[in-house]
Parts: sequence; C-alpha cells; structure tokens
Amino acid sequence: MTIQPVEAPKPVIIIGGGPVGLAATLELARFNVPTILIEQHKGVAWHPKTRNFNTRTMEIATHWGDDVYQRLRGIDSAWKSPIRFFDQVTKNEIGQIHSGGFEGPGPDVSPCKPVMSSQDLLEMIILDKAISTGLVDVRFNQRSLGLIKGSEEDATGVVIEVEDKDTGKTYELEGSALVAADGYSSPIREQLQIKRSGQQDIHHFINTYFHADIESHIQDRTGVLLFVGNENVSGVLQPLDTHGRWLCQMMMKEEQWKKELWPPEKCAWWVREATAIPDLEVDVKSVGMWAMNATTADTFVQGRVVLIGDAAHQFPPTGGLGVNTGLQGMHNLIWKLAYAVNGKAGWSLINTYDEERRLPSTQTVNQSFVNHCNVGRINMSFRGIDNGLTPAQVIKESHRYGNHLGVEFGAHYKSSAVVSDGTKPPFVDDDYSEYIQSATPGCRAPHVWLGKDRALSTVHLWGKGFTVFASMGEAGSAWRTAAAAAAKQHNIPVGCYLIGEAGIEDIDGQFLERYAIDATGAVLVRPDGIVALRAAKSPSDPTAEIDDALKQILQL
Repeated sequence: MTIQPVEAPKPVIIIGGGPVGLAATLELARFNVPTILIEQHKGVAWHPKTRNFNTRTMEIATHWGDDVYQRLRGIDSAWKSPIRFFDQVTKNEIGQIHSGGFEGPGPDVSPCKPVMSSQDLLEMIILDKAISTGLVDVRFNQRSLGLIKGSEEDATGVVIEVEDKDTGKTYELEGSALVAADGYSSPIREQLQIKRSGQQDIHHFINTYFHADIESHIQDRTGVLLFVGNENVSGVLQPLDTHGRWLCQMMMKEEQWKKELWPPEKCAWWVREATAIPDLEVDVKSVGMWAMNATTADTFVQGRVVLIGDAAHQFPPTGGLGVNTGLQGMHNLIWKLAYAVNGKAGWSLINTYDEERRLPSTQTVNQSFVNHCNVGRINMSFRGIDNGLTPAQVIKESHRYGNHLGVEFGAHYKSSAVVSDGTKPPFVDDDYSEYIQSATPGCRAPHVWLGKDRALSTVHLWGKGFTVFASMGEAGSAWRTAAAAAAKQHNIPVGCYLIGEAGIEDIDGQFLERYAIDATGAVLVRPDGIVALRAAKSPSDPTAEIDDALKQILQL
C-alpha cells in the first residue's frame, strides 16, 4: 500500500489548554503540523494543581528546545523528599517515606532532572513556546459545543462546533483530527459514549491555594507532601515554592463538599488546624473542589478522535503521576498522528497508541489508588483504629508512594509499531518502583553519556524522525547507507549516529553493553525515544532490515 503525501493537511484541533493539551501543540509543531487549541477559560491556569514534571517528562521537554527546558528547570522547588505524616505539622510525626522518584534517578539513568513547581508556571512556559512556533492558533474563552463529524471508523477529518464566549456566536471548525484533552469530565468522551472502567467519586476534596509562612515554623520537617490527620481535619499540605506558596487538599464527607461551605476564612481555619499554628496568617487566593476518580477510558481512539490526559485516565493524586502519564501518553501518540495526517503513515498506526498506552495507564491508575488507601490506613493506625497493622508497618508497605521509576521509565510496548526480537526486559522484583535500562524493542532507548566531556546523551539524539544508533566502522557505514536509503524511500527523516565518531565518543564504553548489540549491530529508535528495532549483529542486508521495519511500523 502506498500512502500519497498530503501537501497541506488541515490543522489538528486540540480541545483543552491544560499541560497535556498545550504540550501536544508543541509536539505537533516539532513535526510542522499546525494546530488550533480551543480552551474555555480566559487563559492558562490561575489555581495551581499539578506540581511535578518527572524525569521522563523532562526528557520529552528537552526536545521542545533548550529554552523551554531551562525555564522549567528554573522554577524548580527544593523540596522533593520525604513524604511526611503528622497529626498536625508542628506536633507529632507519625512517620515518613523517602520519595526518590520525585528526586529523579540520577545521571546514570537520565541526563535530565525532574521539576517540582506549580501548574500556573508550567503552563505559561509551554504556552510562550507554543505561540513562538507560529504553528499554534490559541483560542482562549472559546468552548467546544461538540463533535459534528469525525468519530466514524472511515472518517477522513473532523468538524466541531465552537462558541465564542465573548460574543456568544458559534462557528464550525474543520480539522484533520481531534485531540480531546478536555479533562476528567471530557464532554467529547461523553458524547462518543466511551465508557470508563474503575472507581468514580471515591472521595471528595476542597482544594485551596494560599500564601502563609509555614516554612519558618516547621524547621527541618520539610517535605514534598505533609499529610495530616486528626479529629478535626484530614488532608495534605503541598509546598509550591518553599517561600510561602501552598496548596492544601482537604478531604471531607460528601455532605460537606459544597464550595459555599468553604469560604476563605474557613479554609484558613483548616490550615491552622492542620499546622497547629493558631495565629498563622493565611491569605487564601482561590478555592476549588474535585472528586477523586480512578478510571481509564475503555478506548483512547475512535475514528479521527483521540483522548489524552485526564480525558483518557483519571488519577488519584497520590503519586504525582496523573499529568506525567498524560504527557507520556501524548508523546506516544503525537508522532504517529503527525505522520498519519502528513501522509507518511497509514491511519491504523494511531491504533497502536491505544494498544501501547492503555494497559500501563490502567496499572498506574490502580497503584495510585492503592497509595491513597495506604495514606488512609496510616492515619487510622495512628488514631488507634485497628486495621491489623501499626503505623510503622503501613508506612513500610507504602514504599511505592513517591518511588515510581519503573512506571516512569519501564513501559514495554508490544504492538505493530515495534519489531520484536523475542527478548524481554530485565526482571525486577517490583516493576512499579524499580527500573533497569534495556534496549529490548518496545522499551525506552537507554541513556549513555557521549562526547569527551560527557555532556551529550543518546536521549538528546533522537528527534522528529527515526534514528539509527550503530558503532563506527565498516558495519556502521552500511547502517548509515541503509538509513539514507530508508529516508529517501519513505520520505521521512531517518538519521544515523555512529557512536565513537567526533563529538559522540563513548568514553565510558557503555554503548554496546547497554544496547546489547555487538560492534556490527544497530538499533532503530522511534521519534518518541522507544526502540523500534534491534539487530544484535549486522544482518546480510541492513537496507532491507530498516526498510522492512519501517513498512511494518508505519502501516505501509
């Protein structure tokens, strides 16, 4: 099957301007695909919710440009560990969990560092970059009224109806595809009658953003999360910048879950009860409310409509994995979407987004719910409610909370977008918390420091095309020739790096061992940094090897 190039595809429409929707515009811009972003609010977030961009997410961000990466790193907070449990923050500490996942795995695993900040700052940095690309049409204060067409199996495009909230006028908008990043309630998902599996309305929370000088009272009791539980209040305090900006998640019974019952003065009372600082000055900036869900959509793809972020899966916040799972799913999707709308791949490639991401998303949702349950068990134990375990025993069993490197890096994709070599990633005792780098097809391409000053990583080298990694020498030259032939044959970028050449020297001698190939072998890496093909040693025809792999992956 030959896919004819599309000279001028219609823009991709994205509904939802949160972190995942905004990031999708940046990813599509990398592939020169124009987007129209529809967001019903007047601007980016004012009330901060998401705080954590983990290390794997920051690897993705490096490909949005060094300016974006450095700005994100520039807003990083200092407190990433531990998670602490108190009756009141300045009173009795029940225990703590070292949260290494928030600190990152270190330079042996990744060249990047995670960021702990607040959603309002994160979104503004991404928005600035999106606008600067010239490929993103951002339309704030516009509301999607629904899909007119595009969910049919044989759809060739989408049409939605949009309301301009400033004028009240409506208009139709056409696009080559629709990316629904429209939140946990997702009107698009509901319109398409896509069901969700899991638990809904588990608990109810009031979310308060406030300024207060808590830092000077807690001294060395700093932490990424400060859980509290006593007879008056239950919830968690979350430092946003270690300089007086805070969030608190206040858990309550459903009959109390009414915003009018929580004016600023009552929220301030809650903070004082949680900290045991009766004269603390609390400046409440905004108050929100949300219900906890632990669900996954039964499909992420329907016709020309795809679900990402909270529209695809809804997380308990215990673990900081919601936005990161959304961003990593988006990253898996967008190169496929870009190739399909540009005529470089068959549309059926999009189905591999669902095949590759729904299972790991579901597993992560479930563990986040377990984390939440463990927090409740810790508080119950401390308050003398018998659940069969002491607080110390519950905390020991809760070690996964904040220690999620396996989830973050260790996904192993199995689909037609991966050419299996029959191997499996290394076994680990706990695939949620533990991670060993592996070049098994379907896994993240391992990080190896390169260059005489070890300032460059293999993570930096994969780009918007496919990338071949091989060793320099006669076999390497054959792989470079194969990459060039594949690029010409499929009219896509296929780069080739021969490790050992000037500027990409393998000073530590790790490349061949970490990728499990000999000096004649090679790997083909997808645009999302996933190993698509591994030839442990040179085949008889490297050109045919690469060509056959791309035909399978791109559904040609």
